[in-house]
Amino acid sequence: MHDPNPRLTHQERKILEGIEAGLRGDASLDRRLRSLGHGVADTGSAGGTWGAALRHRLGWFTAVLGIACVALFLLAAASSSSGPLWLFAAVWVVTAVCLMRLLLRAAARRRSAAGRRRGPAA
Repeated sequence: MHDPNPRLTHQERKILEGIEAGLRGDASLDRRLRSLGHGVADTGSAGGTWGAALRHRLGWFTAVLGIACVALFLLAAASSSSGPLWLFAAVWVVTAVCLMRLLLRAAARRRSAAGRRRGPAA
């Protein structure tokens, strides 16, 4: 059977260490990897592809929902039926939840950036 963790020879370990050192020293690669917005702990998070898509497009989604809220509010104010008003209320709640998630994510990002600037407490 194929061993998932094969033992490396001394020469292979030296080659691997050289590759890793070169990758650690590449500032542009490090910047691109940091700009992806994914941490190591985030790779196994629940939510699947829909969760990932919503996380990455939450700002645009919230903006579209905000525009829809304004349009539905104007429609509800102009009409005498209760349908547009209830639809506005539903879209407004979803928009408020998206805004809260954006704010919480921005606060967490700011907190982690401040922690990185401060450095390890030693």
